[in-house]
Amino acid sequence: MRTPKKTCLSLRFLVPLYIGLYLFLCPGAEGAPAWDPAAVIKHYLKSHYPWSEIEILEIEGGEQAGKEKPVNIHVLQGPLGRAVFSLVFPSGERVVLSAYVRALDWAVLSRRPLKKGQVLEEEDLYRSLTDVRKMPRGTLTRLEAARGKALARSVAANTVLTETDLGDPPTVKKGQKVILFAAAPGLRITTTGEAGEDGYPGRPIRVINSESKKAIRGVLVDENHVRVEF
Repeated sequence: MRTPKKTCLSLRFLVPLYIGLYLFLCPGAEGAPAWDPAAVIKHYLKSHYPWSEIEILEIEGGEQAGKEKPVNIHVLQGPLGRAVFSLVFPSGERVVLSAYVRALDWAVLSRRPLKKGQVLEEEDLYRSLTDVRKMPRGTLTRLEAARGKALARSVAANTVLTETDLGDPPTVKKGQKVILFAAAPGLRITTTGEAGEDGYPGRPIRVINSESKKAIRGVLVDENHVRVEF
């Protein structure tokens, strides 16, 4: 009749021993939150910022966080780089933790070195997830926005392209044959010439008179005509 009693006493002794041993071998397990701080911060940032990808690294602090998820998050510093967050819990308790935050977004880059004035084609470009801190204002995010545009400056390979890097391709290219004309009331004189530079409608352009071989300035009217003054 005493055997069951001994077994019961043994269990009463062993269970606390096992629990104590587990807590000793796994420090912090007793107070570890049931939620992932990195996942919670990432969800908050994705809900408040337009970035395509967010990486949360090197979290520090938050050891005293409660078992329940925070109901609010405040950015005290950042949110990029070494950021500091204040987490507010249902009980009203606040816990401060820090993390290294890296955000990525899509950008259009040059696949190879490209020269000023070159009209961009799809094989000249590619898209890549890029650190947002390396993306200048006006960074292009879609290939469609760059195709068919002319470069306003020369760029090296793997350069992030912006709106200011692009322009419309020239209506007239250097060396193209054009008609020069000068007009006055009741009088119109025409001759042929050659564009001395790329030209755009409504802008001044340098042209070479085919007869005199002299360079003169005029205004490009369309892809075939340049208006000059008498």
